[in-house]
Amino acid sequence: MLLNAPPEDEPLPLSNRKGTIYGATVPFLVISWVAVGMRLWVRFGVIREPGWDDLFVVLASVLNTAATICVLVSIEYGLGHHFLYLEIPKMTMYIHLFYIENATYITQTALIKMSLLFQYLRIFKAGTMRWICLSLLVIIGLWGLTYSFMAWFPCFPVKAYWDRLNNPNAKCYGFGFSNQDDFIGLFESHTALNMAFDVAVFLTPTVLFSKPNLRKKNLVAMSGIFIIGAVVVFTSIWRLYTIVANRAATHPYIDFTWFPPVSIILSCLEIDLAIICASMPIFWPVIEKSLTAIFVTREVHITAEHRRIDDDDRGLAYELEHNAGLGRQPSVKSDSGNSRESLTRQVTLAGGFEDHYKDQYVLAQVDPLAGDNVPGVGVETNVDSRPNKPKWRI
Repeated sequence: MLLNAPPEDEPLPLSNRKGTIYGATVPFLVISWVAVGMRLWVRFGVIREPGWDDLFVVLASVLNTAATICVLVSIEYGLGHHFLYLEIPKMTMYIHLFYIENATYITQTALIKMSLLFQYLRIFKAGTMRWICLSLLVIIGLWGLTYSFMAWFPCFPVKAYWDRLNNPNAKCYGFGFSNQDDFIGLFESHTALNMAFDVAVFLTPTVLFSKPNLRKKNLVAMSGIFIIGAVVVFTSIWRLYTIVANRAATHPYIDFTWFPPVSIILSCLEIDLAIICASMPIFWPVIEKSLTAIFVTREVHITAEHRRIDDDDRGLAYELEHNAGLGRQPSVKSDSGNSRESLTRQVTLAGGFEDHYKDQYVLAQVDPLAGDNVPGVGVETNVDSRPNKPKWRI
């Protein structure tokens, strides 16, 4: 560092500023927790079918929150500034915080992918796709376990990672910076494999697009989810580029606080977007259904009343249910095309002649010219129109 000392008064790049780091990480962290909360509400409160995918997404969210908090705290200990000009206590504290950030990030990259794969297993109950998901689940699980162990135990004892001076006999490797080449190689290999697994996991359910009779509504919803998945993959590719470009903060000179801000911001965004993408298919159908229920512009009330026959011999019964004393049902045919004449014709019933179609109740049901104040009318429809604005209410 002394041989390649950077200018002490070099202006801070946009990515290294405190406002940029806060603005890029905190909002997406909040949105990701909103997505997780809605996901858990649906799984526990609506369909009541929680699973392993919910557990893994919660674990990933907790680790993501811890990592983001460490990133924000590390700003006060030099993140964004040149490492060489920090005080020794700040150097030690920054490396300690970076140890937590790096280990939690590596662990949660595996957890969120495993959550998505457990989620796919709910869809693919059998066949080739299920075996592909199970194979990816095992491979990613082993990958995550291996790299997480190396991230959480980079030195023996672990505290030697951030306090090498007081632990001169510690055994360090890989992320513990025992030598520069191993350190760079481990960072680049993990980032490259992370990108490859991101592509594999987010491309796995594309087989659903080949499903016959896929409705346009479902197609649009699935496309939206895959767009977010594509952004996650793009973010991981961008992060790989930044790490290769500065060789894990060692090129053109070693500076652990000046070069990492872009990579750290992309790491936070990658996990946040992955959590959102994993949760949207769970809660969005319920939200969409609720939205269609609250868009109300008119209310229609229909009241039906039946006329009773006041006949002591036959008793009180609904007219349409009372058939005592009637023979076969009458049939009305119009031979003149005059519907009003047809309504006044006499019909022969089993009991004799009767002006059945002069009955005011019957006329009121079928004759549009009948008065509104006819007694016994049994159908009433009220349509209450609301103003055009607002068009929906909660």
